[in-house]
Amino acid sequence: MKKFVFSLEKVLSFKQQTLDIKKNELALLQMKLMDLEKEIDALNDQFTVTNRRMVEELQKGLNTSDMLIYKTYFNTLNQKILKLIDQKKQLLDIIAQKKTDIIAVNSEISGLEKLRDKQLTEYIKQVQKNEELAMDEYVGQARGAF
Repeated sequence: MKKFVFSLEKVLSFKQQTLDIKKNELALLQMKLMDLEKEIDALNDQFTVTNRRMVEELQKGLNTSDMLIYKTYFNTLNQKILKLIDQKKQLLDIIAQKKTDIIAVNSEISGLEKLRDKQLTEYIKQVQKNEELAMDEYVGQARGAF
């Protein structure tokens, strides 16, 4: 009897390759997210340090022009932080979509694997049945020869 061949093996292989690609894309997106979070944290730390420095200088006596410089700097930092937070939200949306895609492809692969397993089980049963018939026929012929 011929060897078992799953007719959708190429489709299954393609889906597995697609899944690998999507997982790699997700990993890259998550690395980007970590970098964004680090950048946001760094800007927040910079904001805190500069604010402390401004408070210290206020206690010593800070003139209005220097105070205006600090205020402008804080506004700039705040705008950068808000921009990065917006990018982070967009990236989180993309990551969520990528996870949904991965789940869908995983589901398709699972369905194909179940179908392959079912067909393999049926193939094995058919092989066993054919072997039993061949044995019965052989035994019948052997008995008839005596």
